Amino acid sequence: MYAILILLALFLGTGLLLIAESALLHDRSFRGRKTLRKMGKWQSENRNLWDTPILQKLCTVASRFVYLEQTAEEKLRRDLSRAGYAVTPQMFTARKYAILAFGILGTILCVLLKFWFGLILMALLTGYGMMRQRELLTEKLKEIDEAIAQEMPRFIRTICRNLRSNRDVYAVLQSYRQVAGPILSTELDILLAEMRSGSVQTALQQFESRLGSEAAFRLCSALQEVDRGIDQSATLEYLADDMARQAKLEVQKALSTRPAKMRRTYLPAVGVCVVMILYVLVVFVENQLNNLF
Repeated sequence: MYAILILLALFLGTGLLLIAESALLHDRSFRGRKTLRKMGKWQSENRNLWDTPILQKLCTVASRFVYLEQTAEEKLRRDLSRAGYAVTPQMFTARKYAILAFGILGTILCVLLKFWFGLILMALLTGYGMMRQRELLTEKLKEIDEAIAQEMPRFIRTICRNLRSNRDVYAVLQSYRQVAGPILSTELDILLAEMRSGSVQTALQQFESRLGSEAAFRLCSALQEVDRGIDQSATLEYLADDMARQAKLEVQKALSTRPAKMRRTYLPAVGVCVVMILYVLVVFVENQLNNLF
């Protein structure tokens, strides 16, 4: 009996709360604010300076005056898509125009204030901003290419092993998709989708064009031959060994730069020690001179 009364009280209280929120807050509620704050935080982490409304409007206006050659536009569009930038080539190029516009405004302000050192500073900042904008895309693509190159030997060896029991290229690629890394899995999703909607040959050509590396060219050429019924096991095995050696050389090259980087970290400590020694010497000489006179 008491359990039924408690349930009725809970249902009645919930109903009264919903009615009060509808009447007083106009169908709004304070519940879920914590979840919404978390979602807003996740979205803000992925936002950058160019996502602000003012800069977006400025880039939208500037993009109307951007004219790109068709080949350059397609290449830039492909690079932006691979890097995960949800902007058009015109909008991305318009960012340089926006940086240049801010640089010109800053230069005019420095002239009006007769701040001549600021002219040099604004010129350096404008040049750095325009070069950095392009370097961000290049660094992102380089990071993606290095991650794919590191995974390529395992990818090719898995393909060789699976092709011994199954000559279906689509099934082989789909089986590796389940264990692929985060970057290569995205490329494989696109490849598999193109295979389902079109021909295997065309999909492999598009995959080769997106990666744009020699290893991708050799791999896709071999897979095209496999799709035609030609055995390419030896070619793929040799390619896997070649890629493994290349990946090992890249790791050794990266490790060889570590001692120099570690030595550079000692420079601040050495500088502090030199300053301390000079300070002690100056104080000692000053005390000796005071004792003489």
